[in-house]
Amino acid sequence: MSSAHLRILVPIETPDLEHPLIELASSIATPPEDELHLIHVVGPSGVHSGVPENSLMRMADRIKNRNIRALVHLESGHDVTEVIGRSVDRWSCNMMVMGWKADIERTAILEASNRSLTKNLDIDTLIFKERDFAPAQRILVPTGGGPHSILGIQIAHDLAQQWGSELEILRIARDNRCNPQDPLLHKYCEQLAQDTQLQLQLLNIDVPVRILPSADVVRAVEEQAKDRDLVVIGASNDWRQEEYLSGSIPDKIANRVPCSALMVRSAITSDLTLSSIFWEQMIRLDLRPTDKWDAINQMIEVLIEEQQFPSTQRQRVLQSALEREKKSSTGLGHATAIPHAPIPDLPGIIGCLGICPEGLDFESNTGEKVHFIFLLLTPQQNYRSYIPVLAQIASLVRNHSMQQALLNAQTPTEVTAHIKQFEMGK
Repeated sequence: MSSAHLRILVPIETPDLEHPLIELASSIATPPEDELHLIHVVGPSGVHSGVPENSLMRMADRIKNRNIRALVHLESGHDVTEVIGRSVDRWSCNMMVMGWKADIERTAILEASNRSLTKNLDIDTLIFKERDFAPAQRILVPTGGGPHSILGIQIAHDLAQQWGSELEILRIARDNRCNPQDPLLHKYCEQLAQDTQLQLQLLNIDVPVRILPSADVVRAVEEQAKDRDLVVIGASNDWRQEEYLSGSIPDKIANRVPCSALMVRSAITSDLTLSSIFWEQMIRLDLRPTDKWDAINQMIEVLIEEQQFPSTQRQRVLQSALEREKKSSTGLGHATAIPHAPIPDLPGIIGCLGICPEGLDFESNTGEKVHFIFLLLTPQQNYRSYIPVLAQIASLVRNHSMQQALLNAQTPTEVTAHIKQFEMGK
């Protein structure tokens, strides 16, 4: 986990959700830097029938014994969604953990306040459907491949490390016939395996991955979850399918699995695109470093030259990037490396793309030379903001024709044009 601080908002509605939500949030938090904000919304009169303040205070005291700061807030207002949104801004929260007790039905989906919250707030959101909560010993992560799923993998990995749990990633190869002798199905499964392993490399996570052909995604996950304690799944647009009358595929999974389910939605802003990060001035076409350390140094110099951060911060930024690279190589195959580092007080993601025509040894496990180096500096206070960017880079570099187009580009403007064309065609 990064050294960045998490400020987790936990809206508490009913006493029966109080314990599991707070326990889950405190398991994600890292002491002593991270903090929890426990909020209960009462009516304008101050009268409420939900969670007594002293109950929340007792839970907060137990969390403090784990060296995690916990703050209790009783807020009044007519509109719960509005109050929670205001609370997110007031305490600068970058994650929210909410509960879901109702069945996933049409009316519940259309009327639930947590749905509107997850879509309207620029914040990572976890919705927990709890069944007999206890620290899970066996966690399953069905992934659809998108940024929500990538965040789900990261969260599940953090929980598994905290609880000492067994963790498995599941990717469903959806095929109506599921003929094991079909060479196309075999190739499809291989592609999904490579795609999923690439995502794990991006996150520096080494856990088992299983590819399962099935005609029915929900039924397949439900079957695999029978001997699990927790299923962690990304929000609906990962699956590219919405069934509006009965809920999305992840909703169905959360409702039908026999264990607890955690739905994860990454905060993704509409302007968070590769072309907005790696614009013309942030691209170098003919990078010829002596080694990967020199490459990182040269690209940081580019960012300083282009006034992305002051030269006085050069050593601090360089040291952070080098320390991350020393932990494990960010070379991840597909002729690509993504060195990155969290930087305190950085207002947003900045990046530099270096293209090495001759290739560079990035000391990766694959041994493959790197032609594309995507340097990312991310705000330490919101370190998970880089996750959707990683997903976009992974999608870009898997495209062989796009790789060739970038290598053959004569100008940075041409590189940016190719990236924009790719984004429009996704």
